[in-house]
Amino acid sequence: MQISLEAGSRRIKEKDAWAKELYPTVHERLKQAAETLPPDRPAQAFADALTELVQAQADITGFVVLHRWVEILERHFPPQLLDPEHTTE
Repeated sequence: MQISLEAGSRRIKEKDAWAKELYPTVHERLKQAAETLPPDRPAQAFADALTELVQAQADITGFVVLHRWVEILERHFPPQLLDPEHTTE
């Protein structure tokens, strides 16, 4: 049982090290992909929110707490976006 726990712990540490090393590269790819979207497209808000959520997750060692998710999503998807009569003019 002890050997199994040690092996599992070693695998987790290896995966964490791999992820920490690769994260900056894959996060940059995500940001570059988001930047290619036209700014006036609905998909841009999704890409921006995802990019910010990924960064928030990377900035902490645990999970992004619910109030942080809501802050980010509220910023990218404000209530007026749900109003079909709303314009940015």
